[in-house]
Amino acid sequence: MSIIQGFIATYFLFEAIYLFTPNILIIFVIIFIEGLQGGFAYVNTYYRMTQEVPQPYKAFAMNIVAMGDSFGIIAAGFLAMRVHNWICQLPITTNM
Repeated sequence: MSIIQGFIATYFLFEAIYLFTPNILIIFVIIFIEGLQGGFAYVNTYYRMTQEVPQPYKAFAMNIVAMGDSFGIIAAGFLAMRVHNWICQLPITTNM
C-alpha cells in the first residue's frame, strides 16, 4: 500500500509542476483512491496490533502508533510547506 501511495505522491508532485492532467475528474478519482489507501493502511495497522500484540502491551502499542501518526502528519505538513515554496519559485512552463 505504501508503494502505491508513493506513486500517487510522485504523480501529484509532477502534476503540480507541469499541469498535464486533462480533466479535474481524474484528479478527484486519484484523490479518492489515495484516501482509501490511507484508510486501509490505518485500519490494517490497528487490526494487526489487536491480533499480534500481547494483551498487557496493547494500550501502550496503540498510544505509540497514535503518537507516531501525529508526528508523521506534522512532518508531512512542514515538508509540504517547503515543497510548496519550491514549486512556487519554479518558472511557469505551461501555456495558461
